[in-house]
Amino acid sequence: MVKASIKTYTIMDIVSKEILSQSGDKIKIIGLRIGELSVKMSAMISVKPGLMSTLLSFKDKEFCEWLPIWVWVIVHPEGTFLIDTGMSSDVNQEGYFDGLDFLSRYYFKTQMKFKIKKEEELDSMLEKVGLEINSINKVILTHLHIDHTGGLKYLQNIPILVNEEEWNTKDGAYPQLFPEDINIQTLKLDIKYEEFEKCQFITQCKDLVMIHTPGHTRGHCSIALIGNENIYLFGGDVAYNEKRLMEKTFSSTIKNLNDNQNSCDQIIEFFKKEKLIFLPTHDSGNVQRLESMEL
Repeated sequence: MVKASIKTYTIMDIVSKEILSQSGDKIKIIGLRIGELSVKMSAMISVKPGLMSTLLSFKDKEFCEWLPIWVWVIVHPEGTFLIDTGMSSDVNQEGYFDGLDFLSRYYFKTQMKFKIKKEEELDSMLEKVGLEINSINKVILTHLHIDHTGGLKYLQNIPILVNEEEWNTKDGAYPQLFPEDINIQTLKLDIKYEEFEKCQFITQCKDLVMIHTPGHTRGHCSIALIGNENIYLFGGDVAYNEKRLMEKTFSSTIKNLNDNQNSCDQIIEFFKKEKLIFLPTHDSGNVQRLESMEL
């Protein structure tokens, strides 16, 4: 078997790893940290996620640690793919959430904290690694929450791939915050891949796969990149970090507890068979895990 290249570097909020595809072509994985967020501590450690637990967390005065927001660029022989788009610094503007319903406005203004500067948004972070917005061929969204869709304002002429179920249900999503005329292309997940019943291949060579991992939202997806030695699973918010995945620990705001537990069980079973590197959106351990190829 051909060994993958071990080129790697970390610069502030950037991590990059060059690997080989199953056919021996070079693929580059670039992680960009685009802002941070924090939620109430009681919401993070909720034993019984759901609306009531979320409402009870409102009286909590303690916030959890800052959670990074990672997006991923896959420079692939078939094009350059962007997984999620991070947050927008517009969240800092007075009145940004005023068009939402009362409870949503209250939640974003009082129950969450955001930390992002204009120069940390998607366009600036891409420039730091020598990429322009127009170099992105396709965007893949794990789900439609605001910390994953904030960069859509830069991507209006680029195909945005979304699970059909996620687009139809829009759990916890606010389309009124999306830019006009974005090029949404929904995918029907009707192919089985390993443990997962609802999947769809994104590349013709079938090494980039959208996988239905519901629970956080009904249409939530993870994205698998199949390399020549390892599989890289960009887990979105199926679990906020690897430890919480193994413990099956979720915040109070998830849509369905049983679905989220089942999604984690399937990923853990996948772990047992494959050399898998787990890279969720909010895990501060992603840099170390990708650099060291930690399974």
